[in-house]
Amino acid sequence: MAFFGEQLRDVADTQWELPTGCPAWNVRELVAHVVLGEALIPPLLTGESGLDRPDVDPSILGTNPVAVWRGTALAAIEALASLDSLDVVVEHPIGPVPAHVLIGFRVTDNLVHAWDLAMARERDLELPEDLAEECLEFWVPLAASLDGSELFAPMVEPPDGAGPGARLLALLGRQVPAS
Repeated sequence: MAFFGEQLRDVADTQWELPTGCPAWNVRELVAHVVLGEALIPPLLTGESGLDRPDVDPSILGTNPVAVWRGTALAAIEALASLDSLDVVVEHPIGPVPAHVLIGFRVTDNLVHAWDLAMARERDLELPEDLAEECLEFWVPLAASLDGSELFAPMVEPPDGAGPGARLLALLGRQVPAS
C-alpha cells in the first residue's frame, strides 16, 4: 500500500483528470477504485455478507484524497493484522476466498495501480522485484481465469528479458515499454 501511496502523494492538482491505462478511469477514478478496495477489507473480515463490488465513485475522495486513502489503507492493515489465520474464508463480492487470496488481490491492485498512476503522469516506475515476483506466483496459477475477465485487460506479451514487474504488468494487460 505504501508503494501506491508514494505515487498518490505526488499527484498534482492539475493531474486528477488525466486518463489512465484503465480505459474507464481517469486518475481520480483509479484512486477511488483503490480506496474502495481497501475500504471493503474491514467489513469482509468481520463477516459482513452480501457486499457487492462497489461502483467507482470518485466523490468518496472528498477534498483530500491522500488522507482518505491513508485512512482506508490503515483500517485495512489493522483489520488484516487482527486475523488469527490467513486461511479464514471471507465472503468477497466474487465469492468465498481465503484471507490470503484477499491479500494477494490487494497487494497486486496497489502495485499495478501505482504503475498506472505513474504512467498517467508520464513518470517511469519499476515495480519492486520481490513484491512483483510474489504477485506473479499468486497470479500465474490463476492466469486462465483472467482471460475474458471483466476485471483485467487481455494479457500482452512482455518485452524480451523482462523482469518480474514487467511480466506481472503484461500478465494483467499492461503494455510495458521495452527498456
